[in-house]
Amino acid sequence: MINNNNNNNNNFSRRDFNKKISAGGLAALMLPNLGFTSALTKKFDIGATLILWGYSVDNLEPALKDISKLGFHSFETFGHVIQKWQEQSGDFSTLIEKYNMPITSAFCSTDVLDPSKRKDEIKKLVKWTKLLKDNGGKLVEYCPSGIDRKGYNYKDHKKNLIESMNEYAHVVTDQGLVCALHQHTNTPIETEEEVYFIMENLNTDYMKFGPDVGQLEKGGADPVKIFKDFMPLIEHVHLKDYEGGNNGYLGYAPLGVGEVKLKKLLDLLEKGKDSMAGAIMFELDYDSKIKPAYSTFQAAEISRDYLVKLGYDFI
Repeated sequence: MINNNNNNNNNFSRRDFNKKISAGGLAALMLPNLGFTSALTKKFDIGATLILWGYSVDNLEPALKDISKLGFHSFETFGHVIQKWQEQSGDFSTLIEKYNMPITSAFCSTDVLDPSKRKDEIKKLVKWTKLLKDNGGKLVEYCPSGIDRKGYNYKDHKKNLIESMNEYAHVVTDQGLVCALHQHTNTPIETEEEVYFIMENLNTDYMKFGPDVGQLEKGGADPVKIFKDFMPLIEHVHLKDYEGGNNGYLGYAPLGVGEVKLKKLLDLLEKGKDSMAGAIMFELDYDSKIKPAYSTFQAAEISRDYLVKLGYDFI
């Protein structure tokens, strides 16, 4: 059983990663957190997901090169990307060591509406969870697979939604990691009503919350209200801004450019959480069909500089 007051400390980052690599290789990452102190005024370090650079295994190294240069503390990629890297290129840990960049989390999606698929989906999720754990990761950012929402009503699927996600979260925690729900547009959990239904009915001994604040804004929800109501369950955050329109980022925006109340949300986290199993992850979606105003590096740099102004430290 996972206690809501999770004692895993987000402050384990590249500083501590480098210490442990020097002391004993990647295997040392599996040692318990011994309470490394931080001189930062903020409790939480900032990592980055890699989707701004693209969604495939080919984007891994360019993304890690940039986020390492920009001083982010850790990263998140997809479970299937870790799997494909290992199948094509060998041990994923060599990539982590090359860029001195620990992996905190993996984004993993499975079907939640069709019970006939669940057995195979569980096998897939177990594989990704084990790969993440073997490489020092701590949290599965779990997202239901995408659907065509035309005509969709979550009330018609309550039983499958609850049963499937409870089972998936149990599988992840049985492997020793934390599972956190990521609500997402164009999935079965998008709207504010759907978020409240699912988080109030899942077994939160196993399923925690990993909200994407930009997705909440785009889905018509109030991220501030949701943060306040579910703060004890938040173990991971995708920090994303949203401005709307066809801007090359699917309507999202570099941090500080859009409409999301990012400072308010970060202040709530800093005051409301002593620690998280996961991290705060900068994220910005990528639209290959439209050229954005900024290069990939520039968009990440703008976002980092916004966070620096708020008092966050980068390496």
